[in-house]
Amino acid sequence: MKNVAVLIHSDAGQESRLQAALDLVRALHGHLIAIDVTAMPPIAEDPMIGPGNLAAHIAEELDVQDDNRARVTARLTMEDAPWTLAECMGDVASCLASHTALTDLVVINTVFDGFPGGEMDGVVAAMLRLSRPVLAVPCATRGVTLSGTALVAWDGSDESDAALRAAVPLLGLAREVRILSIDRGSLKHPPELAASYLSRHGIRPEVMVVPAEPGRIGQQILAQALKIEPAMIVMGGFGHSRLIETLFGGVTRDLLNHSPYPVFLAQ
Repeated sequence: MKNVAVLIHSDAGQESRLQAALDLVRALHGHLIAIDVTAMPPIAEDPMIGPGNLAAHIAEELDVQDDNRARVTARLTMEDAPWTLAECMGDVASCLASHTALTDLVVINTVFDGFPGGEMDGVVAAMLRLSRPVLAVPCATRGVTLSGTALVAWDGSDESDAALRAAVPLLGLAREVRILSIDRGSLKHPPELAASYLSRHGIRPEVMVVPAEPGRIGQQILAQALKIEPAMIVMGGFGHSRLIETLFGGVTRDLLNHSPYPVFLAQ
């Protein structure tokens, strides 16, 4: 894991994304790909918006992004990490997709209000469909402590298998790794199998099996995470379709909406 992409856009989550990406690049001795996105506003899809208002909105976005790009590149020049900049105009998911084909990890946010590209979980879902592992960081965080405790939320699914495999380079940096399984009596693979897999990579995790309680599994994972205070949560993303998760709730959506900790996702 060497090539770390990060979304650059002037919004409330940029600082948390950038600091986390820089922490990753330094710890992994990798390379930062800063993807500067000039996001097309949602009104571009509204036929009721006149062309004059649309043009003014786009012009304002261009000015804001020009200033932001100048600030970010000046900052990156002073950082002790190699980087390159890619520029793109369009919707965020499409821009990230077109510039992350040869990256190992994409850093974006969990969720925040007012994001110009729509709901952040839609961007996460788009990356996972393209087999891009994601580190989603809350806006309030400043960096990621890779030497801290990592919590693996394990349900034995194909998605959790994929997340575990993809996260090995990061789990190898953690001081402690805990595998958490909320037991509903229907695990495809037991957590001990995940522990054995990690042990062959030199990682000795602790296995935690917690009986399932009535209610949402995502909330139970978060309750356990609050006791542990991990530096990062690792889990498989969107085991059901995003539509089903939106309508009926799901673990991925719960974690993205409510986790105070960075969430590593793969599918």
